[in-house]
Amino acid sequence: MGAISDNITNVSTIGYKNTRVDFKTLVTKQTSSTFYSAGGVQSSPRQDTGVQGLLQASTSSTDLSISGQGYFVVNEGAVPGINDQYMYTRAGSFFQDDQGYLRNTSGFYLQGWPTDAAGTVKPANDSLTIANQNIISTDYLETVNLNRVGGTATATTTIAIGANLPANDTAGTTHKTDVQFFDTLGNANTMSFVYTKGTRDNTWGLGVTPPPGTGVVTVEDATVPTALVYSSTGQLEFNIPTTLGDTTRRPAHGATVIIDSITYRFDTSGAAPADTATLAQIDISTTTSLSQDVAALVAKVIASDTDFDTVNNRIQVSSGSSTTVLFKDDGAKAIVVDPTGLLDTSGSAITKQTSSLTAKKPDLVYTDYEQITFSGNIVDNAGNIMTIHGYTYDAGVEYAIGATLAATLANLEAAIEATDPSFAAGGSLIRLRTANGTATGGESNNTLVLTSLKSGSYNLVLPSAALLGCNATSPDGLVTFHGTTTAINTKSALNFTSDGLPQEFNVKKLEILNFASGAASMDDGSSSADKITIDFGNVLEANGMTQFGAAFSPTFITQNGSRFGTFAGVSVGVDGVMTALFDNGETRKIYKLPLATFVNVNQLGGNTGNVWNATQRSGDYTLREADNGPSGQIVQGALEASTVDIGEEFTKMIVVQRAYSASAKIISTADEMLAELMRIKG
Repeated sequence: MGAISDNITNVSTIGYKNTRVDFKTLVTKQTSSTFYSAGGVQSSPRQDTGVQGLLQASTSSTDLSISGQGYFVVNEGAVPGINDQYMYTRAGSFFQDDQGYLRNTSGFYLQGWPTDAAGTVKPANDSLTIANQNIISTDYLETVNLNRVGGTATATTTIAIGANLPANDTAGTTHKTDVQFFDTLGNANTMSFVYTKGTRDNTWGLGVTPPPGTGVVTVEDATVPTALVYSSTGQLEFNIPTTLGDTTRRPAHGATVIIDSITYRFDTSGAAPADTATLAQIDISTTTSLSQDVAALVAKVIASDTDFDTVNNRIQVSSGSSTTVLFKDDGAKAIVVDPTGLLDTSGSAITKQTSSLTAKKPDLVYTDYEQITFSGNIVDNAGNIMTIHGYTYDAGVEYAIGATLAATLANLEAAIEATDPSFAAGGSLIRLRTANGTATGGESNNTLVLTSLKSGSYNLVLPSAALLGCNATSPDGLVTFHGTTTAINTKSALNFTSDGLPQEFNVKKLEILNFASGAASMDDGSSSADKITIDFGNVLEANGMTQFGAAFSPTFITQNGSRFGTFAGVSVGVDGVMTALFDNGETRKIYKLPLATFVNVNQLGGNTGNVWNATQRSGDYTLREADNGPSGQIVQGALEASTVDIGEEFTKMIVVQRAYSASAKIISTADEMLAELMRIKG
């Protein structure tokens, strides 16, 4: 009756296993073969621990149940100590307490394996490196605590764009797509993709300026293993508002910026400086605004360094802001800018960029022209013959060797323009410039510039250095032209077929560096953020960029990543992986819940709170992953009902009552018989 009473009382207890009482005979020793010694009956109660109750739906996301033979591992302490015992339960009515721990209504705390964001189990003890997943201890398990989840932000790693570029646009026509992306701090940033119709049919270039608050953006192709640079642009953003809202701060007297090893110093005195041999002075004594100061800086750079001019636009004021300077190399060499000395009169930085930045040199296959810098004058040697676009030029025959390199190159330019109709005299397809020169260097016209032709690729063949009389290299000396054949051809970012479908994409990755916000650079290496992958669709398919005879029409712009989000709840999979949900739509794996199994579950020791402990008869635990083997699956939003059948219990109660009455009748009858015997004796 006591077992029946417990069963009926716990009919609504989550995870309760009904107790059944079996009886066995109790035999006493027979003293005579003709005399029967009455024995009795002995009870043998046991819980049907291995019987699973029905799973009932629940409205709480932290209510958990098990469909299988496993048990949740719990502990009586939120932070288990030496004296706190690990227990096992099927009662999954867990809730978050005031400290964020998950505990059930009996007060036992749920234990789990901590994981990283990828779901890989790691030890709870930071000094350990191997997660032993079959040991129940504080070294590997810890109490599930949702207060420590915090928020999350995910950096953008992919941007997908679909649009139609008009096939009937003329060369030089541009269209723009504005794109939002997220950095590692969850800040929303914007940048613009500008598509420019090429001089060749069915080709488009791509321009990307650095997002506000960043230093450099580099566009790369998909070359493996080392991507080639398509374009790279750096920027200096002046005009930073202070906390008081002042947007008019200007460079202090003596403020400096180093651009390609030349130091430019702002001068507000108007007096002639005494150190012009080592510094390029920027006189801003007569300027009245920051915009004029910035324009003066750009003008001074162009005047001081021949690698910068108004033709190649390696430095220019941004069209979107008169206080922003852009640096974009044309294939000459990387541009290194150190703005650490750009300060106002209070010593505060006047640019968002406060550390050194580098605009990378684009690969020669993506530049509009090749630049061949000669280290000395060409000589009149036998066999000193150049081949350009199929035409040969013999030194001393087709062109004369001048007294200086500049004179020789001028004669060579004139010979090319007179011989090859593709290079018209006075045109821009061939020109001379001075590379690596400063205002005091004295160099002049040491570089031949050959522009790509609309008709397609052509070759440049130069003789060896011995025949040429000097070295012929790129302006930075990293590429050698003498003794080789060089294909002069500019590859476009986007190439289309005559059917309007994409034929080739030569841009694949975006590297964004020097975030003023403190976010990690997107560089696939030294930081925690990867470069952004650009997805323009598949080649020969109209599922992204197309070029048909219609107006420019963006069809979609999508990107992954998200801004900062706060913890909003959890999701638990059938495999026990607990995933944190955030209000920005992001998810992060935080725990993996193990399940314990036993050889003989019916011999587990029962304890208050609907928990069990291992005994010698039950055997030791085996800690398993959920959804694997006999452990079973974890079901979220459900609770395991008691295995008590109240109808069966009342039936048992009636049977026990009748049996008890019958037993009592035996006692009363035996008593009457004994009384009758006593009367006979009397």
